Amino acid sequence: MKPVLLALLCALVAALGCARIYRPVALAMPPTAASTEGLAGSLALQPWGDNSRYEAQARRAGLRVAVLVLENGSASDLELLGLEAPDNVSILSAETAAGLVKQHAVAYLLYPLVPGMLIPGSATKGSYGPSDQAMFSALAIVGACIGVPNALVAARSNRRLEAFLRDSAWAPGTLRPGQVVRGLVFVRSRDPYTPLVLRLRARGGTGEQALALACPGVSPP
Repeated sequence: MKPVLLALLCALVAALGCARIYRPVALAMPPTAASTEGLAGSLALQPWGDNSRYEAQARRAGLRVAVLVLENGSASDLELLGLEAPDNVSILSAETAAGLVKQHAVAYLLYPLVPGMLIPGSATKGSYGPSDQAMFSALAIVGACIGVPNALVAARSNRRLEAFLRDSAWAPGTLRPGQVVRGLVFVRSRDPYTPLVLRLRARGGTGEQALALACPGVSPP
């Protein structure tokens, strides 16, 4: 059992490494391109900046984060009703998107837990040098010194990322004449590398209309 637990600890250290600090990024500013009856808009991928771990996790989850820009070029209010995605493609909330990419903060607490599990059944005396119990106790202390700060960093970074996604998320509403809005949308599909088309439904003085918006695919790693 001891070799298995030690191998697990080594695998955890290799897999998790150190927690990554979330570094704020600015919201992209894509130009408006597609238009229909006074409504213009576009979609562009939101850069992840220095947050490569979150970006890699998003890619594995099939998630793309895009900036939606809309402009009302008409003389009347437009009611933005929502986005429609193709089959097998989902539009997610900011909270769900954040859950797909978050760092697993609790996993860092396994650093002290794994060697700690070895302490009760280990030898209290050693033929040469420290006993097994002393070595596992030392590993547990070192693991706590490494794991607990990393868990705190990961948890704080997750909160900051979720706050950014939530505060920047686009939501349906009324678009005044001449007004421009910008916000994040979260799209999940089996293949995040393939471009796709989303449809924005809106209602104005001339009735309901739909604007087709091309959403780029994620760049391969």
